[in-house]
Amino acid sequence: MVIQGTDSLARLNTHLTSNDFKIRELSAMNLGSISYNAIGKEQCIYANSIPPLCVMLTDKVPEVRTAATRALASLAQYKEGKVQIYDLDKLNEIIALLYDKIEQTRLNVVQLICNVGEYPPAKEKFKECLPKLEQIVKDEKEEFPLVSKYAQCAIDVITWKA
Repeated sequence: MVIQGTDSLARLNTHLTSNDFKIRELSAMNLGSISYNAIGKEQCIYANSIPPLCVMLTDKVPEVRTAATRALASLAQYKEGKVQIYDLDKLNEIIALLYDKIEQTRLNVVQLICNVGEYPPAKEKFKECLPKLEQIVKDEKEEFPLVSKYAQCAIDVITWKA
């Protein structure tokens, strides 16, 4: 609560564009932690944390991408988060991260797809990655069961008809 009542979120957002990859990574990790609860999600969305986090989806440093996808998956639990990510036209970057070599990034990405995929226009776009999600469910079931499980959840969200 103390952090949310200060300019800390604005400072963290500024640090997301630091030249130092560790500062970018830690800032994204902090935003992911702050956004874990409902008030934190609202405050991070209100502080405009989503746009710089979306830029980080293509960061050259794998740990930065992992931290950014974690924070975005949390923020995308709210409708405003889903809409912002969709409006920023970042779905192709999200889909590309299904091929990331880091297990935690793939886990974050399938959770991100689950959350953003609840937004109807995003659901349509994510239908493109159904073959890759199906492959993840099958290929990662033994070695990375959590990634496989959430990939199946993403498939269920994308293919669910209201």
